[in-house]
Amino acid sequence: ADAAELAARMRAAATAQATTPRPERCQLGGAQGCAGPAEIKIADSWGDAAWGCPAHVEEALINVRSVFLATEEADGLAAYLNR
Repeated sequence: ADAAELAARMRAAATAQATTPRPERCQLGGAQGCAGPAEIKIADSWGDAAWGCPAHVEEALINVRSVFLATEEADGLAAYLNR
């Protein structure tokens, strides 16, 4: 994905997740921590998930192969399992 497409997907995820309960601060800052607001949820195929600020979410999406934006779109596995 190019940078503009990734930014658009992140904005859409933040909008879709706007009313979802979340921690107050980014969980992706590592040992230094991050004071940024938790705006976007990401997950991986192992079932781990975390909330992050846009900068750290983008960094994780680019650097961690199995990470994706956590969305509740109808085409997810739940829809398949409940078919």
